[in-house]
Amino acid sequence: MSNPEPMKLKRRSNRQERVIARRRKAVLWSSAILLCIFAVVGARPLFHWFKTTRSAQIAVTADDLARAGKWNQAAEKYRAALQLDPVGYAALKGAANLASRLSRPEAIDLWEQVVKTPRATFSDRQEYADQLLIAGRPRVAVRVIEELLKSNPDAKTLGLAARYARSVGDRSKALEFARLAMKNAPDEPIARFRLAELLAESTDSKERGEARGILWDLAGREGLRQPAVEALARAPDLTDDERNRLIEILNTVAPGKIRDALLAADLRLQLHPGEEKEIYDQSVARWNNGDVSDLIDLARWLNLHQQPARVFSLFSIERALQNNQLLLAQLDALASMQRWNEIDNLLGHPGLTLDPSVLESFRARSAQEQNAPLNAEVHWNHAISLAAGDPFKLRFVANFAEQSHAAGVALRVYDQLAKFPEHAAFAYYGTERLSGGHADLLVQKAAAEKISLLAPDNPNAAAQLAYLNLLAGTNVEANTAVAKKLVEKYPDRLSFRVTAALGYLRQHDPGPALAQFKGPSGAPAIEWGNTPGAWRAVYAATLRANEQSAAAEEIIKTIPIDKLSSEERALVEGR
Repeated sequence: MSNPEPMKLKRRSNRQERVIARRRKAVLWSSAILLCIFAVVGARPLFHWFKTTRSAQIAVTADDLARAGKWNQAAEKYRAALQLDPVGYAALKGAANLASRLSRPEAIDLWEQVVKTPRATFSDRQEYADQLLIAGRPRVAVRVIEELLKSNPDAKTLGLAARYARSVGDRSKALEFARLAMKNAPDEPIARFRLAELLAESTDSKERGEARGILWDLAGREGLRQPAVEALARAPDLTDDERNRLIEILNTVAPGKIRDALLAADLRLQLHPGEEKEIYDQSVARWNNGDVSDLIDLARWLNLHQQPARVFSLFSIERALQNNQLLLAQLDALASMQRWNEIDNLLGHPGLTLDPSVLESFRARSAQEQNAPLNAEVHWNHAISLAAGDPFKLRFVANFAEQSHAAGVALRVYDQLAKFPEHAAFAYYGTERLSGGHADLLVQKAAAEKISLLAPDNPNAAAQLAYLNLLAGTNVEANTAVAKKLVEKYPDRLSFRVTAALGYLRQHDPGPALAQFKGPSGAPAIEWGNTPGAWRAVYAATLRANEQSAAAEEIIKTIPIDKLSSEERALVEGR
């Protein structure tokens, strides 16, 4: 008979093994489930890490391509990097730098995204402000610049502040910031060039002389030599020796560039006033066989110098119809010769591809010149409606209207253009020109009022509006008070003192009016030959009111009377 004990032990052992096996299986399943859970939970950050790492790697490759000048390939790589990580700092900054270098409109949006990232640097915010100023968006730029000035007012930030002040018309503040920038970095070429630009705009011969000194120094160094030479070529007050030196530099530095050659030709025209025909003929002979871009530049230059017949010799009507820029040059040449019937025929050509707003602008000018004001108004209105919504078309219509002496039309277009933030500065300057450069006082006042609304804190705008109101005899006491406050705050600004002098004249107080022309202590003598005719008109009236008639007559001899408004002519005539 068999023993039952071993059997029991065996069954117990088997049972224990099954229990252990079940437990082991449970542990394995639990581990597998936990691993699955961890994989699911960790997959997203792991995938994100992979994408950001890969995006940064692609951005490095794009940076190398950009440094090698392979713009299109670099752009494609930046685009791929941003698709992987849309907020990746390296890709955003690289793309923003490339867009800035190529003057692409998306540069602002890219820099805006860069400065929103946690890794954004002080330099990034400077680049953002720079792009905002380039795009003509000073209202947004000033907020960025103010924060930069609080953090670290280095030379670049001070330069940005100077550019902002200049963009809103505050030249005094712009000059102050530009000098601080140059003091901060005396050997920085950009800071020096910006200061020279501001000084060159001055009515003070000493400041213009300082500008030329800076530019000549820059022209002798690498870096900004080309823009410095070009700025000098356009500068007034050059001596004959300086003009000859510039011609030599322009012919040496960039002998194959038409724009430099035409600058040299301008200098030769100044040096040799009796040799215009030879200079024009030589310029045409040198460049009339160039490519289309050369022909466009040459035609524009000839039109600027009132040489329409030479424009016709450059290319035929048939060739002009193949390129809109050549066609516009041809139309300008016809307009300067008053050949309006030919313009009308050309505008009706079936093969024209000019934008309809451009065509309507030319039709408006043609009607205007042929004494058909109602027809002209219809075409101007049509041109404006066709351009509405497109700021670049509006800019063309505004410029064209201003050049066509349709100031009221230009003012309306600038008003529309000011609604586009990135074009507000262009509209502002256009309106500012009309506020001071038009013979119709009503046009000037309408423009000055718009400027005051656009820039309520701009002292130039306040002074211009006060001047025009005083010229018209409107609210004399209040506007004189405005002028006096401006003189107290900015005693070195001759334009403000002229306005105050006019205010005193309107209040029949000639003594204080004359005192305005003495200026603050140590102020340089006024060079009346370099001042606007309107200022000389006020000065002449002031001299006459102070019984200095002989001195008044001497000033009056220098005034271009045809450039004055009827109210300013009345000042000159003593009415």
